[in-house]
Amino acid sequence: MTTAGNLVDRTAQNLLAGVVEERNKVASSLDASTTSVPVSYSLGSLREQTVFQVDSELMYIWEVDTVSKTLTVERGFGGTTAATHANGAVIVVSPKFPRWQILQALNDELADLSSPMNGLFQMKTVDIAYNGSDRMVNIPSVTSMTDIYDARLRYMADDYPIIRAVRLLRDMPTTDFASGFALAFDSHVRSGTIRVLYKDAYTLFTSEASTLASTGASTQLADLLVLGAQIRLLASREVKRNFIESQGDTRRADEVPAGAMNASVTNLLRLRRDRIQAEAARLNRQYPTRIRK
Repeated sequence: MTTAGNLVDRTAQNLLAGVVEERNKVASSLDASTTSVPVSYSLGSLREQTVFQVDSELMYIWEVDTVSKTLTVERGFGGTTAATHANGAVIVVSPKFPRWQILQALNDELADLSSPMNGLFQMKTVDIAYNGSDRMVNIPSVTSMTDIYDARLRYMADDYPIIRAVRLLRDMPTTDFASGFALAFDSHVRSGTIRVLYKDAYTLFTSEASTLASTGASTQLADLLVLGAQIRLLASREVKRNFIESQGDTRRADEVPAGAMNASVTNLLRLRRDRIQAEAARLNRQYPTRIRK
């Protein structure tokens, strides 16, 4: 089962293109509040004012004891969350693409794919107990909806006829409709259980352990998420390159001319556009447009 951690690994591998960043290991287990971090091997580039990564957490080094190979650190640096880490957990020194940043880029891509411009979606269901008399009814346990695909009345255990004349109402007063969403009937519907199938935005990852299935995205979307995350993370590299206050590029200008990064991103954007169109076509085949009369 594909997890967010798997997608983070794939994205990092593509971005680093075989480059192995400097590594070390934690010499003892850490809880979420420990600020002294012993390391197993020679310190290398682990020195004051350096950032390193353990799992998905970034730490900032304030002081280094070269004799005991112990680092005094600030936990949860750069917006990451301080967490427990096992003895032997791998340290990545000055990571170019921190794992938390890649996870954030994956979530940004999920949100963007569900935007009106791209129009991708997941399908969800909700059951409503209907009394047969109210013209409008609250849609329970819902916090967001893009559109209703269809609504069906449970007539028998093996018979769920479609309700044709039904509309989705948004931004309804929560004093009357607790979720803020309501189902409006333009013709009589008998009492019973109504099963609503609706489109919604993809659910974001909450951690690296979150599965792709938990977002509502299909397995075919994995490569598109990785591609989109790469684009988002590479786009900022051109900006960094153009900082006039920082040290110049270490590589010759004719090797990597200005704009080379943007050219790479442009090529990836073309691939992303084609993948979005392919996924949209797949969804449209699976869920063809319904006309409710």
